[in-house]
Amino acid sequence: MEEIMRQKLPNGHKCERQELTCSVLFTNPKFNARKSSASEEINSIARLVSKTEDLEVDRVFRKISKNGVEETTSLNRSLFEFGHNFEEADGWLQLEQPSKDQLASVLRYMFESHLKTTVQIEINKMYFNCHFIVLQVYSRFFSELENIPLLVTLPENIVSQKAFMLIYKWMLSDDPVLELPHIVEVFVAATYLRINELQVHCWKYFDDEECFNEDTACVLYVETKDNPAMDVVCNVMLTRIRKFLLTFVATKDFLDLSCSHLIFLLDSDQICVNTEIELFAGWVTIGDKGKGVCCV
Repeated sequence: MEEIMRQKLPNGHKCERQELTCSVLFTNPKFNARKSSASEEINSIARLVSKTEDLEVDRVFRKISKNGVEETTSLNRSLFEFGHNFEEADGWLQLEQPSKDQLASVLRYMFESHLKTTVQIEINKMYFNCHFIVLQVYSRFFSELENIPLLVTLPENIVSQKAFMLIYKWMLSDDPVLELPHIVEVFVAATYLRINELQVHCWKYFDDEECFNEDTACVLYVETKDNPAMDVVCNVMLTRIRKFLLTFVATKDFLDLSCSHLIFLLDSDQICVNTEIELFAGWVTIGDKGKGVCCV
């Protein structure tokens, strides 16, 4: 055949080998020409092939049985199956990555701006919108709640509105400074909410004799003597009254001194009086509220 083709070609013309192609019609063996219809003719598949092996239908299609129904599926492979992918692009690691806002700064902005708050704290009809996660980080009272609430009501006689505002401000601040005039309110509230770090912060002030000594210690004692949460603070302040004691004895606040605290003062070596009898006599004789006599 090739020899005949060379003879028919003009001189000097190269003979190029050509691939033979043909149009092959694959028909459904169940197709009946006498009962042909448009829907049945769709089942016939026309395919242009260029190689002999493509004539084998099984190389192009495979019949599978699914739930008792015979289906025909293509054996064509995807790009990924041929080994093409984008995961090995050259220079990927050398690309300069775009910067983004740091998570810490974004969260701080949301917390300080009170955006997307998750809980309301109600104190005597005043509502504070807060982030519950912030309260949980510092307060065992909130972290030990079994369910995440939408509203939490706190007792005003223990956690005042001002104290809660200062506490939440303390939680959000990196370098918090407590307001000394409200130190007692904050300490009582921190004790109720079980904020250990804040209690330690308050004690930094209580331990400092420059903050609380003599008259200031006496005033702090008077402010806290009726609060059980401040018992330890009261005892410390009593030891610092010292020279201010005689002034304290001349006030009506001294009349409310409990018997146990009077004994504590009489037993202390820190008070500045001539004799302890002056202190005891003043407490017994000046009092007119029917306390009864204390046995020392």
